[in-house]
Amino acid sequence: MIDGADDEILNRRIYCNLLYDFYSPLLTERQRKVYETLCFSDLSLSEAAEVLGISRQGVNVLVRHVMEKLEGIERKLCFAAGTKRLEQRIKELEQENESLREKLENSK
Repeated sequence: MIDGADDEILNRRIYCNLLYDFYSPLLTERQRKVYETLCFSDLSLSEAAEVLGISRQGVNVLVRHVMEKLEGIERKLCFAAGTKRLEQRIKELEQENESLREKLENSK
């Protein structure tokens, strides 16, 4: 069972990956490599540092800068937020459509 803290961590990870999906082309190759090594490979800071050939602190600083950059771009462009709003609206319309379909079927 996922508790509140785990749920928050999972939601943060999903959000970070969404930002990465949208804006990774705006990152340098090194920034992408650090993010992918740490986040997609699910490695610890120490393991990522070993793979990347830099210090644990270096990985921590780099990934923090990547996230600051991704979040800064999102604040300006709002693509991820807009996509979330569109997805929510699609769900609402699908539910409304299903409700209308049921009403139509019941009226026959």
